[in-house]
Amino acid sequence: MFINEVCKTCALTKKAVEYYIAQGLVAPSVQENGYRDFSDADIERLKKISVLRGLGISAAELQKILSVQQEMGDAALKAISDRKRMEIAVMQEKRQLLQELSSTQDWDLVQKKLRQLQNKQSVLARLQEAFPGYYGNYICQHFAPYLNEPVETQEQQEAFETILDFLDRVHLELPADLQAYYCEVTAAYDDTIMETVDAKVKSAYGDMERFLAENREAIEAYMKYKASEAYQSSNAFRLEQELKQFISASGYYEVFLPAMCRLSKSYREYRKMMMNANQRFVQEGLYGQAETN
Repeated sequence: MFINEVCKTCALTKKAVEYYIAQGLVAPSVQENGYRDFSDADIERLKKISVLRGLGISAAELQKILSVQQEMGDAALKAISDRKRMEIAVMQEKRQLLQELSSTQDWDLVQKKLRQLQNKQSVLARLQEAFPGYYGNYICQHFAPYLNEPVETQEQQEAFETILDFLDRVHLELPADLQAYYCEVTAAYDDTIMETVDAKVKSAYGDMERFLAENREAIEAYMKYKASEAYQSSNAFRLEQELKQFISASGYYEVFLPAMCRLSKSYREYRKMMMNANQRFVQEGLYGQAETN
């Protein structure tokens, strides 16, 4: 198919198609007379490009999404979707600040809240970059409520800078086969699922006696399965070990979490509750060791 017909089929301008050719996103064959001949595969690729550009995906991001390996392209598309979600959330908060400024004319207060929002966004964006995919989304969901407090003291400012420095230095990278497994098992997880999981975790740690009374049998069955040969020879076990090794080696517990405690009073109180609850798990023989987020 020649370029004029391709433009009609794919809802793209000739200039746009030529740009994507120049960027190496599509490579039609060239006939002896110099005309470019687009294959069915080229046309399908251009249709995808047309859709993605319409969704606001930049030309630079297209190459990652249109990867030869489907799982890599899917992961890139999911990462961009997650980033867009965060950007939309920030824009909504900025819109609220504009409304507040319009009604109160309190420029100093709005400036203070804007700086707080920018600090929060700086941490969340780095968390998403350091821990990509579902795990990063869950961590962002988990820590976001504790990043709403203003940075007012020198200790808080130093803690904030420590957090940014830590996140700028770490990045979780999984072996290719585990990355594919990770993408597969988390493909259906969305914001609602993450919010539900996080809420249930916080509820459980808030009332440990009730949680243990209602769930002891299920917890014991789960721990028995985790000790089984079937689990320890599975990709799920390998993924768990990779995550544990990364977190241990990165200084997550020694640097990041203590800095979060210094930055946020509400997180400091939450972590204390988590430590007490996890210690109870250890005492009950339900965990080999306590781990807290």
